Amino acid sequence: MKRAKDKYMINRTKYKDIKRYDHKQMEDFLTDVYKNGYADGKESVPGVELQDVEKALQGVKGIGPIVWNRIKERLAELFRKEQS
Repeated sequence: MKRAKDKYMINRTKYKDIKRYDHKQMEDFLTDVYKNGYADGKESVPGVELQDVEKALQGVKGIGPIVWNRIKERLAELFRKEQS
């Protein structure tokens, strides 16, 4: 499929092919479309590193050493889940 102005363009022949797809072909086609959209979305969102979050929160007034350790533990768990 071609892209034009950030939209997928389906020409007439591709449209006719899609109309004739069986269940498996349609599932494969839609999976490809989904994966392309997911990849585009993931690329458009900047990632956040654990160290950046820690630096941003470290200077917040009112967060003492005990609370800071709890925050670091929870953030580490969260980032481990995202990477899995």
